Parts: sequence; C-alpha cells; structure tokens
Amino acid sequence: MRHSLTASILSHRDLGDAQFEMTVLAPAIARDARPGQFLQALYVGAGSPLMRRPFSVFRTDPEAGTLAIVYVARGAFTIGMSALRVGASISLVGPLGNSFEPDPRPDVRHMLVAGGVGAPPLYFLAREMVAAGHAPESICVINGARSRDLLVAGADFAAVGVTLRETTDDGSAGRRGTVADELSDQIAASGGCAVYACGPTPMLRAVASLCVEAGVSCRVSLETVMPCGLGVCMGCIIKLRNDAEPEGYTLVRSCHEGPIFDAAEVIW
Repeated sequence: MRHSLTASILSHRDLGDAQFEMTVLAPAIARDARPGQFLQALYVGAGSPLMRRPFSVFRTDPEAGTLAIVYVARGAFTIGMSALRVGASISLVGPLGNSFEPDPRPDVRHMLVAGGVGAPPLYFLAREMVAAGHAPESICVINGARSRDLLVAGADFAAVGVTLRETTDDGSAGRRGTVADELSDQIAASGGCAVYACGPTPMLRAVASLCVEAGVSCRVSLETVMPCGLGVCMGCIIKLRNDAEPEGYTLVRSCHEGPIFDAAEVIW
C-alpha cells in the first residue's frame, strides 16, 4: 500500500566517502515496504529541489516504525539532502514498485549481485531472507564498485552472515575485476542458482547476458530515471520482449510495472 507522509529524521550518519545513512520515523511505510521497493523523497533545504528523487529502502524496523536509506552525495539533490539534520522533516511517498521474491526451489543458491548504490535493496533482501529462515550459507552476495571507497554496505552484508565476495575495478578491495567475472565463476561452481541484481545499467546488462547464456534465473532492478515514480509522467519507459506485438516488444513503466524485471525479457 502506498503512503504519502512527512517523516522526521531520527539519525543521519556520515559513513565516509560521501556515503550517508538516513533513518526516519515513517511507521506506515516501514510496515509495508518489501525488498526492492523504493521511495520518492523531497525536502526543503539548500537548493530547494522541485522534483522528488527515488531511493531504495535499505532496512526497516516495523516495530519501531523506522526505515533507513543509504545514498551517495554526488549531485545537487543528494548533496543538499546530506546537509539535513536530525529533527528535520522529509516528505516521502512509498513504498513504490514491485519487490524481489526469493526463488522457492529447494537447495537453490541465491546470488545477490550489487553494484555501487545498487547494494541497499539487496541488503534488505538478504536480511529478510535470513529472518525468514533461509540458511545464510545459501546466500552469496557479490558486491562491486570501481574502488574500495565506493563499495556500499559491505559491513552490513557481513553482519547478516551471508557469504560476501567483493570486486573492484582497480583491485583495491577483493577481486580485481567486475561482478560479472565473479558471478561467472560462482555459476560454474554452483549446482543451481538464482540471481538477483541491482546496479548501473552496463553492469546489469553484463549480468543479464551471462545469466541468459547460462540458463540461470535472473531478476534485475533497473536504475532508470523516475521523474514521478507513480507511473504518470512516462519518463521511465523501457522495452520488454513480446513476440505477440508487431514490433517485438512492449513498452512498460519502470517505476510502476517494475523496477524489478526478468532479465531475459529486458531489451537492453
């Protein structure tokens, strides 16, 4: 169920390297949010942005009525947001979009593949899966970025107890290479797996291609521009394969029908 509310900021931690974690009091959204869903946020402050921006839900505490987002301050909106102090208010609409659903097959190995700020929804997924009874050893997180300082939520993944594999383009942390390199090896060593991915489009394209070729189930959360987040403005249209249509595809709204799709259906 979607809610529109004004939330009070309870904590706003500087995690270093322009990364921030904001926790707010938003009981209705905290109660209903599921892994992979997102919020549309707007605040009054430096720059006074005119349009909302989407942020994935990082974690929730339904009993306390709180939720958290993790973001990188690298544009006018997020730099302005990073200046908000505890006690300030932020306007939120959510939860929006669909969610990740764990593959129900027994004995499947769950591969969560994150790139940069694509990590928060996958942390939420890993946390919820373990809480629901999935064995931590059945979940492998591949967390990648260009360099060590751009890796997001590494300590949080480790605290959940899942297997964590890190990759960096420059080799400053974990394996030198991409998440697709590590995923290829993990698929080859696995007796059967399901992949859930979120990150930049080039990364998702590489992961999707690898999974389709290997015949592996893969769900991707697309990082498209979402001006409204409500399916009204049509600014986040993507193409899904549809052989029944003359053009061979169907246009859908990433924010409304997604943001999570079967990787094999996305026309990249």
